[in-house]
Amino acid sequence: MRRYDIIIIGAGISGLSLAHYCAGEGLKTLVIEKSEKVGGTFHSHRFENEAKGFWIELGAHTCYNSYRNLLEIIEDCRILDRLIKREKVGFKMLVDNKLKSIPSQLNFAELFFTAPRMLTLKKGGQSVESYYSRIVGRHNFERVLAPAFNAVISQRANDFPADMLFKKRERRKEIMKKFTLTDGIQTITDSIASQENIQLIKGKDVQAIKSGDDFFKVTTADGTNYESLNLALATPAPITAQLLQISFPEVAQQLSQIRMATVESLGVAVKKDMLSLERVAGIIPTDNGFYSVVSRDIVRHNNYRGFTFHFRPGLMDHETKLNRISQVLGVQRNRLDHLITKENFVPSLRVGHDKLINEVDRLIAGKRLLLTGNYFSGMAIEDCVSRSLKEFSRLKGLIKV
Repeated sequence: MRRYDIIIIGAGISGLSLAHYCAGEGLKTLVIEKSEKVGGTFHSHRFENEAKGFWIELGAHTCYNSYRNLLEIIEDCRILDRLIKREKVGFKMLVDNKLKSIPSQLNFAELFFTAPRMLTLKKGGQSVESYYSRIVGRHNFERVLAPAFNAVISQRANDFPADMLFKKRERRKEIMKKFTLTDGIQTITDSIASQENIQLIKGKDVQAIKSGDDFFKVTTADGTNYESLNLALATPAPITAQLLQISFPEVAQQLSQIRMATVESLGVAVKKDMLSLERVAGIIPTDNGFYSVVSRDIVRHNNYRGFTFHFRPGLMDHETKLNRISQVLGVQRNRLDHLITKENFVPSLRVGHDKLINEVDRLIAGKRLLLTGNYFSGMAIEDCVSRSLKEFSRLKGLIKV
């Protein structure tokens, strides 16, 4: 049995960024991914046949020049030249099946009286609803901001911790403010996974973890065993909790408290001449059928336009979704040429989550178990990479000891 310096379970941006750091330090690194595709929510679907060369994002879709840790990885992978600027295209709100501008839905009189509160009101300990409803007013929050936040995190956002969204970060001014890559942001995870010093196994589901005195044993569903000196889990919190139940029951108990939200995403490509819809960056609905529409209009294509609808789970079957898409886009159902579906899972966090994570970090302090993912300090791409960097730095300290 081959032994590794570290085994990382999960090949999303969290797991792969950690693998990048570990392999760069010279550690013998193995990444195990249960699906046949790496990237997790980095899913740039690239079409074939007559739409070849066209892509849409089914999950994460935007990077910023404030994502400094991510940009360093992009530079290390030598793909900085593949960055392309997102064109300035506005968002619209879908109100009573009509597209409206966001400002047109605001009550400015209410905003005039409430906005000064942002100078004194602190986000700490506040939910999205309790904080922002006081900043913009109750009417504006319910009519505009609540749907907008739902769109951002693809779930009902009212109870989400306010301080885990829209963090202020130092920008790299020589890099364009908002960007994607020539073949979509999945280019980043593909590039990390292709590094020669990272061994990647796809299509294997980890079933059990055993912690020994000086090693970890990882067993996959087909009965194969792998051993390592260090172990990292970059899987959703419920899966991580399940895998740690036997070896780390206290950690598992904490993580089992974190709930997940399911998002049913459906992407479509439509020939440009079939659409009269003006170019949009995205659509924020006020109804309960779906959370958002993310558009490919931020990168022009000669023949196609693309849209990903992020639906609420369990409300519509496939045909009903397609009919809704047809209605929103204003195009006949049979003109939706290319379809792709994906199920995404995102953490559903609540006020007080920071205390839970502090306890998790206390429990794994001094242990060769690393935990990373989008449920620690925020769901943004940079939050995931920063958590991986933090855990890698902790591992380096343990190795030196």
